[in-house]
Amino acid sequence: MNDHTSIQKIRIVLVGLGTVNIGVLKILIEKKAIITKSHNLEIHIIGVADSSGIAIKKNGYTYEELIHLKSNGNKVNQLAGYLSGIAIEQITNHVNADVLIDGSPVNLKTGNPGLQAIRNALSKGWTVVSANKAPLVLAYDELHQLAKKHGGKLAYSATVCGGLPVINILQRDLQATNLIGFKGIFNATTNFILETLEKDGSFDEAVKEAQRLGAAEADPSLDIDGYDTANKLYIIMKSFTEFSGSISDIQIEGIRAITSEDIKQATIQNKRIKLLAVAEKKADTWSLSVRPTKVEASSFIGNCDGWEMGIQLQTDYYEELSMKIYEEDPMTTSAAVVRDIINLSKNSF
Repeated sequence: MNDHTSIQKIRIVLVGLGTVNIGVLKILIEKKAIITKSHNLEIHIIGVADSSGIAIKKNGYTYEELIHLKSNGNKVNQLAGYLSGIAIEQITNHVNADVLIDGSPVNLKTGNPGLQAIRNALSKGWTVVSANKAPLVLAYDELHQLAKKHGGKLAYSATVCGGLPVINILQRDLQATNLIGFKGIFNATTNFILETLEKDGSFDEAVKEAQRLGAAEADPSLDIDGYDTANKLYIIMKSFTEFSGSISDIQIEGIRAITSEDIKQATIQNKRIKLLAVAEKKADTWSLSVRPTKVEASSFIGNCDGWEMGIQLQTDYYEELSMKIYEEDPMTTSAAVVRDIINLSKNSF
């Protein structure tokens, strides 16, 4: 059989040209041969949107020119094919594509521009791969219904713990099993801050370092106050349980109030303080919380250090499953986006 006959050309639109989507482009350059040879895929970027607007090019932008554009401090309005006066979320009306990748900033108030761009893409039967939690948190059921109605697909493994394949393992590998509960560290920034406090460092300096590395947002309150962790907990619950509640069903407490004294007391007891997401099933009701918790230093969760995130799952058949990932920069999140594209392509777009 001639391999060339089965090469699948995927036309992609990028929403956002921040660290995640630039990381995706870098991986596509680095892994181009493998993606073509092992997966029979050719990935063409035919549309791009950022805060300056949208640009369309039927025969595609090279990965390099988009990376170059961004590294020179330029925006999409400098590209050939720039269409002025069109809102980001309307890009789907100006191009025929197969996949929309949402790497736009998290906006938990309206979810836009990501949420509306995803809605429009799914309504046209496109596949959507999202690294943006906000649309899933604000409109999980609606987006899945849109995908089902119009024959598109929706993948979002990059929204939960970056490269850690939590969603994939739950949905694909734990068939016909009951989830009894789980706990985890879903935010590496807060884990890094707490470890800095253990080493007598300052809270503010740890936040600044996390921002410098690109791990924390310019406004780090989403991380510090526990909302980022709660969002991930919510997405996991919606993905793998019958949970029909909302984010407001999660009790949330961040790490702002943690003092060096709290850390010292925990150390004396051979414990460590972690910002822990916990889901426990009591009868038929889920109890969900995010709060700083003392854990045994020698336990799996206690051994999630600094830039690590981890999860421990309790199920009926598999008893206890634990996994963790070291994630200091967003590249693993970008890798998760590429993983989703390849996995979805196997079911063909």
